[in-house]
Amino acid sequence: MKKQFVLFCSLALLVCLLSCEFINISSTNEETGLPPYYVIFTFDDGPNRHNKTIERLLDVLNKYQVKGVFCLLGLNVVNNHDIVRRMYNEGHIIVNHGYSETLAYFMSDNEFRQNLIRGDRAITEALGFEIYPKLYRPQGGIISPEQLKIINEEGFSIVPYTMGTIMDPYTTSNGKDRLVRRIIQRIEKQNGGIILLHDGPDGLEPGTMLKIQKEPNGAANRSWIPDAVETIIVNLLAKGFILTETIDFN
Repeated sequence: MKKQFVLFCSLALLVCLLSCEFINISSTNEETGLPPYYVIFTFDDGPNRHNKTIERLLDVLNKYQVKGVFCLLGLNVVNNHDIVRRMYNEGHIIVNHGYSETLAYFMSDNEFRQNLIRGDRAITEALGFEIYPKLYRPQGGIISPEQLKIINEEGFSIVPYTMGTIMDPYTTSNGKDRLVRRIIQRIEKQNGGIILLHDGPDGLEPGTMLKIQKEPNGAANRSWIPDAVETIIVNLLAKGFILTETIDFN
């Protein structure tokens, strides 16, 4: 069933790419201005408190004094104000990932604008103030030229990634070690990079808790992410990579 779903999403994306203009936010290190040996951890679709996933992830980052970039879904922010404030107070960058799980390229322009604004409003309400710069990462990583215009009109800058094809949303705990090795190899090959991981469940699949109850060890359960991130950090630090800096996304 999971393979069929992944195939469906891949085909839907391919149809979109072939049938319309699009902008892919995936970038190279050179395009982002990321210096050699620099690595940035970014996390989409959270905050996720199932099995204290986000709390444990923040503990890991704090242990190694690594600052992460958290791209938060507004619908997950609403009931987790305290954890959003913890992220901010510990020096992590908070990014608007929209309000809902709907992929950007499946939205009308009006739906896209409202989703963008609602996501920003949820974060502002959680923190008690607006944060600047205003940063955004679209669900799915692909937008239309008109959506890019909307992003600019609303005062946001896009947060890209340089390693976004590792397919971690479809990885279970059984595939964790293989995924970790792949990330480390890619970072070495690219001499650094902006890693995209998902500390929250895959935004393509609604009904998260029902899925976890049905498949406790399935891909919707992201409980393995903190341990995987710690392993990546330890290995990259040993290889001389710099993990404590971020770049200007403007």
